[in-house]
Amino acid sequence: MEDTELVQTGIGLLASVYRLRRNLRDGNDESGSSGYPELLEGAFDFTMTADMNVPAEHVADVQHIVNQAVDQLAHRQEAVMRGLLMGFVKVVEAYEEEQPEPDVLEVLQQLSLEVATAPPED
Repeated sequence: MEDTELVQTGIGLLASVYRLRRNLRDGNDESGSSGYPELLEGAFDFTMTADMNVPAEHVADVQHIVNQAVDQLAHRQEAVMRGLLMGFVKVVEAYEEEQPEPDVLEVLQQLSLEVATAPPED
């Protein structure tokens, strides 16, 4: 995935969490799921090559260490993401208390479109 798609995935997560929270608050029987698995499909996939000269007998050890590091990083990223999503929900709740009937989903959709059409960052 390219950076723009990853940013849009993040925005989609916000919209998904908002929609789920709103449905639960309104007592909607069809509250659905958070949508995390679908939205994150491929977001954290990556490939890497080891261009260094690793003796064949140590390749498995190097791969194991790299996998452990990546797993720890992914866990930390997930925790940060949960914090961001929780913060988003609190901000939206405060916003809704001040302005009845805000169209949060429309704001997020517009942001996603802006990201898609923005010139690439250097």
